[in-house]
Amino acid sequence: MLRLKVTSNILAIAIVTLIILSSIPGHVRAQESLDPVVIIYDASNRPQLSATDEDEGLKLLFDMVNASTRYLLKVNEDPITNETLSQADILIIGENAISEPYEDEEIESISQMLANGSSLLLLGNPVIPRNSSYWSDTTLQGLGDNRVLNDLLDGLNMTGPRFSTNETDEGIWGDAMFDYDQAVNESSPWVFRLDPTTWNSLHPILNDINELIVMTATLKPLDLPSSLATGYESSFAQYRMSALTFANYSFPNMTLDQFAEDPLSYSAINGTFPSWLSAFEFNQSRVVISGSGIMFSGLGVDVYEIEDGWFHTADNTRLFMNMLDWLSDEFIEAPGAIEPMLIISGTILVVGVAYYLLKKLR
Repeated sequence: MLRLKVTSNILAIAIVTLIILSSIPGHVRAQESLDPVVIIYDASNRPQLSATDEDEGLKLLFDMVNASTRYLLKVNEDPITNETLSQADILIIGENAISEPYEDEEIESISQMLANGSSLLLLGNPVIPRNSSYWSDTTLQGLGDNRVLNDLLDGLNMTGPRFSTNETDEGIWGDAMFDYDQAVNESSPWVFRLDPTTWNSLHPILNDINELIVMTATLKPLDLPSSLATGYESSFAQYRMSALTFANYSFPNMTLDQFAEDPLSYSAINGTFPSWLSAFEFNQSRVVISGSGIMFSGLGVDVYEIEDGWFHTADNTRLFMNMLDWLSDEFIEAPGAIEPMLIISGTILVVGVAYYLLKKLR
């Protein structure tokens, strides 16, 4: 009887100890035990913004992404294949610097990746006028040729947004959003501030975003259902007329009659709140399309009033990280306390039953 009484006391102490331990709050180390989200930046098709250039490319941004415990960003310099994308959770494709489209086999590989549930981020860019501070850099003069991205969207059979273009006898030209009322400097109306009135603050991508400074192309159609961010009522799209000639951006770029005659040749007119950021689900995958990759780069902002580069400006980089978070939302599920609590509760139950039986045997 003494031994049974001692055993009962030990079991009682064990139960009380387990209950106390289960009630003590603890921190779950969510990231260390998880595989990172793999991001591939495609450099095989010579994107306008280099992944290895701090001053003019995206290196500062990508270093920050890799410094997190959630992501592992790799740069791909070979033609895209199924094997290349087999481990990709997110594929980033930027504006092409040489206007060479992706091969059919590459588009098929991207399509297969999307069918497997991975995500796609497209980063376009605005065109620049000759009075831009970037014009002296010949590598940037071709900025804003988003035709390859539009061709890719066509090849993937995505029927949603497209980068806005203007087709002339000389070629197909991209555009830029202009706004004199919101410009950082009215002599550079293609660089301006946006506030929360211009975006959908309820979407996770715009979470905790208070201010953006942008230089961006616009997206079409004008009434874009998947649009997350637009310009103001005073914003309008400015297009290039030729390789060296901009349209007259002292005035709105067209009249309503001109727009009605050929709406797909233009992106926006005054009063239409032109869109520049889109996010949507495509079958099993997620897609984000941005009119600006340059707003995340190490380049200095195209106005003298701002000394820092785009990377350090406003909430631009936070926006980029939010995009990655949304694109990878279902790829990582942080471990919670449910399973440990179930184990502890089960143990308490077993010990309790054993204690009850021993008491009955007494």
